[in-house]
Amino acid sequence: MKRIKYLSICLSVFLIIASITGGLFLTSPFALVHAALPLQSINGLANVHLNPADSIYNANTTTFLSAKNISLTPHRMAETHFSDQGLLKGVGNITNDQTYIDTYLSDKLVQSTGNGTFKTPDGQSIAWKSSNIGRPVDGLWVYYGIVLFNNTQSKSLSFLNNSVGLSRDVLGKETDYLWVLK
Repeated sequence: MKRIKYLSICLSVFLIIASITGGLFLTSPFALVHAALPLQSINGLANVHLNPADSIYNANTTTFLSAKNISLTPHRMAETHFSDQGLLKGVGNITNDQTYIDTYLSDKLVQSTGNGTFKTPDGQSIAWKSSNIGRPVDGLWVYYGIVLFNNTQSKSLSFLNNSVGLSRDVLGKETDYLWVLK
């Protein structure tokens, strides 16, 4: 069972990377990672379900800081800045400062690259980079992404050194989640 879950996660990560890099844009609304329970196959594609209770980070408060258009051709591109307040398991309160470059490939598909920093109230921090795909789901923009954490000397955050995570972010007042792959 563990091998099936591992292979399913690897396949899902591969599908996300392929869609982010333009190698494969999936048209099924169920082709990416969803938050639910057991492993399933939808339309023949492996689908890993991530349980929000298993996430290591969740952000309940997001503050929009700024946005500016960068380009209109060949696709509209914008730079956006956010700050989240959330909880990191084993650490506690975290501020997550974020910057994204969004490329609007269509009215229903956004490719986004981001970077940011997790910060603890006592000043410890770790930087991260991400690549994401966003699309409207039930009237809200939902982004699925891959997050790579850098190294830090911060003792409480060092467990994230060089780790890879999967994220699910919903624009609006929904909770955002991050799962770390083991």
